[in-house]
Amino acid sequence: MASSSGWSRQFEELDLSDKSEYVTLPANEADHTTRASGFVSAVEKQIERSKAHWSTLADGSSGACTAEEDGEGDGKAEESNVHEFMQLQRHPTWGGFFRTFYGEDENPFDNGELVMGEKFAEGGQAELFHAKVTWRIPKDNDEDEYVVKVFKKGTFLRDLKSQLPHGFLQIHVEGMENYESPTPKVIPRYSCNVLRGILLKNGQFAFLMDKEDFDLRSLIERKMESRSDRDCGPFSKEDGELMMYDIALGVEWLHNRNIIHRDLKTSNVLVAEYQSGWPKWECFVADYECSIGIVGTGFFRAPEILQACKERMASQRPEVFSRAADVYAYGMTCYEVLTGKLPFGDHPLIDNKPLLTELVINQDLRPEIGEYVEGWARELLKWCWQCDPSARPTIGKILDLLLRNSVYVERQERSLKERYGDDYKYIPMSLYGNGS
Repeated sequence: MASSSGWSRQFEELDLSDKSEYVTLPANEADHTTRASGFVSAVEKQIERSKAHWSTLADGSSGACTAEEDGEGDGKAEESNVHEFMQLQRHPTWGGFFRTFYGEDENPFDNGELVMGEKFAEGGQAELFHAKVTWRIPKDNDEDEYVVKVFKKGTFLRDLKSQLPHGFLQIHVEGMENYESPTPKVIPRYSCNVLRGILLKNGQFAFLMDKEDFDLRSLIERKMESRSDRDCGPFSKEDGELMMYDIALGVEWLHNRNIIHRDLKTSNVLVAEYQSGWPKWECFVADYECSIGIVGTGFFRAPEILQACKERMASQRPEVFSRAADVYAYGMTCYEVLTGKLPFGDHPLIDNKPLLTELVINQDLRPEIGEYVEGWARELLKWCWQCDPSARPTIGKILDLLLRNSVYVERQERSLKERYGDDYKYIPMSLYGNGS
């Protein structure tokens, strides 16, 4: 992972001189409440269930760093965020990513109008809301729905910007160059689209993202509940292998842009569901936009990361957050897809996490793989779970292995090549119209 020190210096050099406008939350949404009591109870139940696999932050906590925890009074984070956001808006290269949605034409940073909807999910750092956007440019308006990821009250934008991985904003630059090109390319997508960084009127920072149908963990739980035979995974052979392929493409897409995910798991994979056509589902890797502040989740983490966390040295050992660590987490994610289970979720020692962690680190303990999982897939998981990071496969080798062993993956690759060309896995800047 590249150092973020140079990145931070570029931010600090930005001008603080002008004021800007902010997104307005409807009055009954400003405190992140919802309207329908039945919906609230269902959401709260889902959130409570999801807490078991919330991400862990680099400081060892599971929640946002608040103004009080930072030693500052009420409102300090929100006041600070105003100045930080104005800096980001004026960056000469990626300032266009940080826009407002206040509906005032005289504001040069205003993209249109955003209306917040219901809260539907929550994580350790942020809450997720449905949203509708009316873009300033009429041709951009459609029936698409969006999601706003709002970082919890008291979160400092100055800390969040240091968590942006190298290459994250370059994705936005690539997309805008292609969009503005006289000959734009049809570009494959393997990750969640993070469209803008925005600031709410109350000073909270948020990301505006494309909406998908649900996350993969929710789909797995739904499928497992409907299974009469518990001695099998949640998906058919075809669907499971295609999901593994989609996720691998997403991880490779991030790695090609020097982004280490650091928290790969099915709850961080979004799913589009199709009523007709093939395949039935399409998966997109998500939640990579502030990855430097995350140290992963539970036993999705590679042994070297578990060791660093045990020693409380995770922030001092950035080298453990590597592509190889992502591959380990990819193996655990595929374990979810193939078995429906969380790593060690049914292990007898699951309530004794220190001992279980010791066994993972020092005794190469790994989740038990059901006999119903095909031999080649079992070997893939074991390869990803090697204790030595250098012994794990690259994502490229994983994609090759999937292609060799799955007729469904082979068919999907042919389809992608027909649509996007032989370079469907990674399109360099030279192929983006005026990006050459």
